[in-house]
Amino acid sequence: MDNDKLARFITGLGRFNNYGSTVAQTKKALETGCTSHLRQENDDAVIFVDCLKAINEVMNQEFSVASIIAINAQFDGDSNEQPQNPGYLRDGHEFPHCDIIMVPLWPGEEEMVVHRPPIKVEEQDLEKIINEWKNSKKDETESWEMFAKIACLQPFQDGNKRTALIATNHALGALKSQDYILPPSGYHFNEFMNNLLQYYYHSKDDGHDDALKRFANFATTHGKIRQS
Repeated sequence: MDNDKLARFITGLGRFNNYGSTVAQTKKALETGCTSHLRQENDDAVIFVDCLKAINEVMNQEFSVASIIAINAQFDGDSNEQPQNPGYLRDGHEFPHCDIIMVPLWPGEEEMVVHRPPIKVEEQDLEKIINEWKNSKKDETESWEMFAKIACLQPFQDGNKRTALIATNHALGALKSQDYILPPSGYHFNEFMNNLLQYYYHSKDDGHDDALKRFANFATTHGKIRQS
């Protein structure tokens, strides 16, 4: 396993949760097996450990609904960024106090504009996304589209973008090959996230296809599948 590439993947995934450790610090933690090399004032150690657990859990599994659920099940570290019930699909009918979620998008004129994912998520919702990917070209752009669909669905209480990114790399075989796809860094990350939230916003109207393609094309152009 190339620790430099893996460190770049972990720091890329961590951008979703304000991971502050550098690639060099993350690589040192991988080499030594000690999280003391990471920044200690935030959730870096939890993100680092849980990412490794998720990769190791599914690397040799078939990509499936079960593997996506298994990824999220590893997010059980001590952090407010973690799901209360890792590895369980949301059911807002049975658990309305914690499984009905809203994703803030941007301020509106009178109130915050939010994305409201389905109240209850079932395995067939993920199966539909997987089948759409399997029937596509399965290239980098189509893979980013699958990432966006999983993230937009918000199948779990928390950790959905991290789950989606690991799952998408699993589908590509990149957890083994290390030809990872990652969100871009720097100011491109802000536009990456803006395009993703635009897709959330349009996911239930006629503009969803255009928004999805805009996000995936940007991610493909500015993200990197191979790290050197």
